[in-house]
Amino acid sequence: TDDPESYAVLTWGWSIEAGGPEAVLDEIFVSERGGGHGSALIEHLVADAEERGLARIFLETELHNDRARLFYERHGFVIDDSIWMSREFTDLGPQVLAKGV
Repeated sequence: TDDPESYAVLTWGWSIEAGGPEAVLDEIFVSERGGGHGSALIEHLVADAEERGLARIFLETELHNDRARLFYERHGFVIDDSIWMSREFTDLGPQVLAKGV
């Protein structure tokens, strides 16, 4: 099929706070939970990030998603005390994407 069994989306950046390059783990998907695919994917991402010299990888989980946090904690991620904030731009939509912005 054309559907991947697992994938991850990392957004790369540079942070003064982190002291160098960092990545946001924006999305991770595995088609079958409990088979070790998610762990293998995370281990690959972490090894690749270390090889590239990233200062950190960070991610967001929803407050009620204890299962996800336990998964990430098993792979060395820790909960910090920062609170993410966002601002939505309702005027951004398909017309902006069509313009290549």
